[in-house]
Amino acid sequence: MILYLHGFLSTGKSYKAQWFKKAFAELGIEVLTPTYPLASPEKTIAYLKSVIEEDILKLGATPAWQIFGSSMGGFYGEYLSELYGVPLVMINPALNPVSIFKQHYGEYEHPITGERFVIDDDFIEAIEKLITQNPVSAPSRLLLDKEDETVPYEFAYQKYQNVQQSKTLAFEGGDHAFQHLEDAWQNVKTFVEGFKTSG
Repeated sequence: MILYLHGFLSTGKSYKAQWFKKAFAELGIEVLTPTYPLASPEKTIAYLKSVIEEDILKLGATPAWQIFGSSMGGFYGEYLSELYGVPLVMINPALNPVSIFKQHYGEYEHPITGERFVIDDDFIEAIEKLITQNPVSAPSRLLLDKEDETVPYEFAYQKYQNVQQSKTLAFEGGDHAFQHLEDAWQNVKTFVEGFKTSG
């Protein structure tokens, strides 16, 4: 089983979420794509923990489950991967998002869900508490587009490039949406199939 975490202002119905859901369904692997709340990082983590506890662990998928995360989903995925000790796939992850959020203080409304939230000092402080200082100890894959216009790829690249249990695929060009799903698929598929994934 795979838990896919979408990016900020996205949903579980995003293109990448559904792409992975379809691709892995053909291999008999279920992909959960929840739409999580954005109002506060604490609420995000609490919600995702509840999904993990109720929809994964209670079904007996442990330890054969993994986390995928795109952009901020990669940030939350890194935290949860270390917490639960499960493999992780990150796609253009925002592993150090504080500087990005500091440029966007204010009140917002999610364009799809209608959820209202505020980016302020409290939001930033909560994000800082979730930053994973070191690479995750579980095996991981890092997928990057070097022309990501939202999250500079260098931070994640440098963090994971010399990690023994990790492998990085950095593609020329592309953008924050990640344009190399097809190119990365065989590597990701092999990575996932290397574990006894159930569900």
